[in-house]
Amino acid sequence: MVEKLRIGVVGCGYIAKQEYFPVMARASMREDMEVVGLCDNVPGRAEQYVNQYGFGRAYTNYKKMIDEVEMDLVAILTPIPLHYEEAKIALERGVSCYIQKTMTATYTQSIELNELAREKGLLVCASPGQMLLKEHQHAKVMIDRGEIGKICLIKGQGPHPGHERQELFGIDPSWYYKPGGGPMLDVAVYPLTSITGLMGPAKRVSGFSGIAIKDRTWQGDKLDVQMDDNTVLLLDFGEGCFAQVSGNFVTMNRTTPQVELFGSEGVIQLGGWTLKEVPLQVYTEREILGSKSGWYRPTPPVDRMRPTETMGWTMTDLYHTVQCLREGTTPLMSGEQAAHVIEIIEKGYQSARAGRVMELETTFQTYQF
Repeated sequence: MVEKLRIGVVGCGYIAKQEYFPVMARASMREDMEVVGLCDNVPGRAEQYVNQYGFGRAYTNYKKMIDEVEMDLVAILTPIPLHYEEAKIALERGVSCYIQKTMTATYTQSIELNELAREKGLLVCASPGQMLLKEHQHAKVMIDRGEIGKICLIKGQGPHPGHERQELFGIDPSWYYKPGGGPMLDVAVYPLTSITGLMGPAKRVSGFSGIAIKDRTWQGDKLDVQMDDNTVLLLDFGEGCFAQVSGNFVTMNRTTPQVELFGSEGVIQLGGWTLKEVPLQVYTEREILGSKSGWYRPTPPVDRMRPTETMGWTMTDLYHTVQCLREGTTPLMSGEQAAHVIEIIEKGYQSARAGRVMELETTFQTYQF
């Protein structure tokens, strides 16, 4: 086992500031990882956090950081359109990658990164790590045991009001509405990763997609909305099992679970971030796991995949990547699954334009618990 992993970070914006850096700076985290370099193209931003948290060296040039700083892993926390080039540079220099969601803007890019990582003997992990959640693992066990019968219908949602409506501490949200952005890569990636993690690869996709709200502003300036802000996909998993997944920037609020799986003998609901107060709920018409028929909320076993100390989902994904590299274990957020999800999104858009069903080509090894 590697005693301590050396980590570089590129992208010191809102997500890094709120969810990663405060946890990475903890004394307990420094036992497993050492942040040896930070990079951000905004002058002074990386230096600010180096001084605040005592992290390595500050850079504004990513290639220079990769070339000058010895590291085992780079955490890529930049906007999605930048992920591919940044990950490729790291892999070519022998550095493994953790990539914030979504892995890349296109699935051919993600396939190329996976092939390069295999060639170099390196690791590529991409958020969101939905199968790290104990509720997802419990649901997967129930599905594999047939405890709600055959899965027939699945619903998933990635709803959001639009990033111009949230507090971003002055960071410009315009890229969310340009190519490489949009709600599918930004928020629908969560239910798509959950559903494929639970069910395995999908076979076909069709979609409807368009711009529902063209007029958007941020700090008084009109946003140039180029990406669709409202998309609905239909997925075919074979044997009459279908999924409906939406991703949008038009949902002002919601009180419904992120993922629902309807089986021939029951229902599983996973609250996700759309219904955090009910992370897992099950309906069954027979007695299972010591519970009577009807609705109930199972208590999953102790979560051994998740760190014992408190941290958000995003930092949990990075910590899992660190532990897999240190211990030489297989991650539960593979680059291959990420590529499959991106292919679903990309071909879903193609389907909406062409008006026909698209066959899916990518696959990945399903998870067992």
